[in-house]
Amino acid sequence: LAVVHVTGKLPQIGKLTELNRSGWEELIAKFITTPATVGQQALEHFVPGGAKDPRLYKDAKGAMMIIGPDLPSGKKVSGTQRAQVEVFRGALRPFTTTVNQELSDVLKSKARIFTVFPGSVTGAEPNNENIAQALNFLVSDNAASSSEVTFCVDEAR
Repeated sequence: LAVVHVTGKLPQIGKLTELNRSGWEELIAKFITTPATVGQQALEHFVPGGAKDPRLYKDAKGAMMIIGPDLPSGKKVSGTQRAQVEVFRGALRPFTTTVNQELSDVLKSKARIFTVFPGSVTGAEPNNENIAQALNFLVSDNAASSSEVTFCVDEAR
């Protein structure tokens, strides 16, 4: 059982520090709050009643994949554009890690939430085949025991 949530790309904006409050809150909702809410709903789907009785999580299975935000692509991508994306990627990394530590270490669950970051620092277009391969791994039995929960699928390893 898997749930996929796609955040999409960061819209073209000026400086993050010059956004008005509503603009900032839209970005927070798109890249942080909504993925967290979808994750919570996915876990409730994987483990009905688990929010009220955490013991139900033990040995439960399920995988959720948050895709994005993508790194900007193109020949002339500025460091500022990359840094803006990294602000939101940087918020999702500890979220994913913390949720999975709770699921595995505390609740003894096999359910996981993974984050997949498409794109490359070279500015190359994201490869959807790499995302599909990541999904295939995430729904495998190996994923539940993997400590890796964040994947930069278009970067060379």
